[in-house]
Amino acid sequence: MKHLTTSIVLAGAAPDTGNHGVTALCHSAVLGLQERGIEKFTIFDHGAGLGPAGDGSAVGLANTRGLAFKAGKRVYQNANMHHARLKQMMGLSSPALNAMRAADAVVDVSGGDSFTDLYGTARFDQVTLPKLMALDAGIPLILLPQTYGPFRSARSHKIARHILKNCTLAFARDINSLNQLKTLLGADYDEQKHRLGVDLAFGLPTVNRPGDIRTEVAGINVSGLLWNNPDEATERFSLKADYKASLVGLCRYILNTSDLDILLVPHVTPAGGSESDLVASRSLKKMMPANLQERIKIEETAQTPTALKGVIANLSWFAGARMHATIAALSSSVPVANMAYSRKALGVFDCCGAASHVYDMRKLSTADLTQNLIEDFECRHQHKKLLSSQMPFVLRRWGYQMDAISSTIKHLAGQQELAHA
Repeated sequence: MKHLTTSIVLAGAAPDTGNHGVTALCHSAVLGLQERGIEKFTIFDHGAGLGPAGDGSAVGLANTRGLAFKAGKRVYQNANMHHARLKQMMGLSSPALNAMRAADAVVDVSGGDSFTDLYGTARFDQVTLPKLMALDAGIPLILLPQTYGPFRSARSHKIARHILKNCTLAFARDINSLNQLKTLLGADYDEQKHRLGVDLAFGLPTVNRPGDIRTEVAGINVSGLLWNNPDEATERFSLKADYKASLVGLCRYILNTSDLDILLVPHVTPAGGSESDLVASRSLKKMMPANLQERIKIEETAQTPTALKGVIANLSWFAGARMHATIAALSSSVPVANMAYSRKALGVFDCCGAASHVYDMRKLSTADLTQNLIEDFECRHQHKKLLSSQMPFVLRRWGYQMDAISSTIKHLAGQQELAHA
């Protein structure tokens, strides 16, 4: 019997953004599908053309290829996504469109949380463009587990509904997002097509480096998105609590009332980026009294999502606003508090029985947020027991969804083989 080769284009999870959460989605998707027999991967990234995905050496990416497909003002460049879309609308080909046509499916994850207009129209258009290209080209579109919405404008609502109605398969990463699909689609909701899953990063492997094993250290992810430009973040997300003041208060409490040191763990580290967690972490440390600064360290050597997960897995407690930083803790059964600035965190934590550890900065005052974080820290041992009991069920669900996605890809490959026979 002839061997059936399977291939996909992976969009919305570029491994070269400096956002380790997005890279974690890429690695988890590729590894999970490779283990289930999917063979060829073209990953849309931010490189200069066609070449190894990411740095070519990361876990799971050695046998994949990256293809430049990026936003930007240089619309005349082949690598520009708007250039590719314009060519498609004119009936012309492009490297990105050719890659899609050669694949059995386009598999898209929207960075896990970016299929929304919450971050502005430009971001929404960038996220939806590869989906629309696939649908217009007649290529099956599979949406990996992600958060859907909110869609605040009528335009965004219409585009999202079109995509979700016409895709081949769509997984929501939590029950709240699945309910969003039901509301958005109405009579077009299809329980065979629109399914409940869990975030891809729950399946990310852990890499422990020499020296990662620690005893009684509290970890904090300082989000550059919220810290580096607080006025903009407060307005964009309608925050009630003062993010900086709450983190400073939390650090003071931990260092003054316990023997634990603090490790700040950046999860978004673009070079010089305005959303850099590394910049934010250094700023937080400098704000602390001199006698406490020596007990605050910053993780600057872990350069991959698997290494960062190894760091976080060895902590006694963790707090953060970055979704995938906190997922690294959840999936490692590390007690964790999420400082939420949107609805996306609640559903993901709820699938682990940890919804009560999500603290909404849009609703809580600074004093209440700080106090909740302190109480969460003090109850960390009880929280760890609960997470440890829940995680086997979550990981089993992760496996079921990857089975369904890989089976769908193989079925599509078989259909294409018959069509060309």
